[in-house]
Amino acid sequence: MRLQSLAHRNRLRSAFTLVELLVVIAIIGILVGLLLPAVQAAREAARRMSCSNNIRQIELAFQNFHSANKYFPSNIRPDAVSTVRVRWATYLLPHIEQQSLYSKIDLKKNWSSVVPNADGSLNYDLFGSKIPIYECPSNPESGRVQDGSPPPDTPVWQARVANGDYSGYYGVSPQMATLGLVDANSARNDNGAMSKTANLKFASFTDGTSNTIRLVESSGRPHVYRLGRKVIDATPGSSVRVNGGGWCRPASELNVLLGVSADGASYPGPQVINTTNGIPLGSTYPDPYFGVDGTGQAYSFHSSGITAAFVDGSARYLSSNIDVRVYAGMISRNGGEINKDIE
Repeated sequence: MRLQSLAHRNRLRSAFTLVELLVVIAIIGILVGLLLPAVQAAREAARRMSCSNNIRQIELAFQNFHSANKYFPSNIRPDAVSTVRVRWATYLLPHIEQQSLYSKIDLKKNWSSVVPNADGSLNYDLFGSKIPIYECPSNPESGRVQDGSPPPDTPVWQARVANGDYSGYYGVSPQMATLGLVDANSARNDNGAMSKTANLKFASFTDGTSNTIRLVESSGRPHVYRLGRKVIDATPGSSVRVNGGGWCRPASELNVLLGVSADGASYPGPQVINTTNGIPLGSTYPDPYFGVDGTGQAYSFHSSGITAAFVDGSARYLSSNIDVRVYAGMISRNGGEINKDIE
């Protein structure tokens, strides 16, 4: 009988008490809490590497286009039609393994055209094709059809056109020099790596291709983000949104460097990276200041900076704390700035 009692007590002691179970659960919770940030950081590092690879591949496509055509694609109007502007991202399609899509697009029609092409397709539908290389994987809106407006173009947003997260500058606003934020020789509306009037060549970059930015990230458009938070949701029918975001739209360029205030709510200002992804349009369109041009700003969902492509083919990470004067010098392709070191 005594032996049976001892065996019974041993069986009872082999189970966890409630206190022991709670301690184990607490320890597991602490371990998970410690590991989760590391896992999230590892995932973001992988996404950032993928973003860097995307922008390098796009820049390689620019280089290949120049090799074949002796100039870089810009946002110009084809000679045959004076009312259509075609963005560089469309011209690069054959160089990023999208020849079949490119062959269906009618370059004589606008991106928003619903007039049938020769094969019966519509430009408006074709530009709804998502191009993974044009999207940053850290963008929470990535993979969604986000941008567009019904023809004729209006500020009413409809989810019809696929997004792109990489954009360039036409130049640097002279207002930035008037405010004393940038050097006068950097401040011209037409000295960026993108152009609406000319196809640029290597010789156009007299400051050096390794010193001049071609593309930067501008993610989350047409929704409005400020300091990591979505503050305006560009719902269908809304007139308040960032103008731009679609990979095919010339309005997706960042226009000229303008800068914003510290809270991202007003312009111009000294903040140029990761404060806001764009200036929201008002109820009037064309916008009294921007016209029909884009209102985006340099912005990413990476921590503390953005990925940028330079005309020499390199990709570098630019800090959110970069000096606006240095940044303007890197946008200018021919301002003769001496200090363009970003290290």
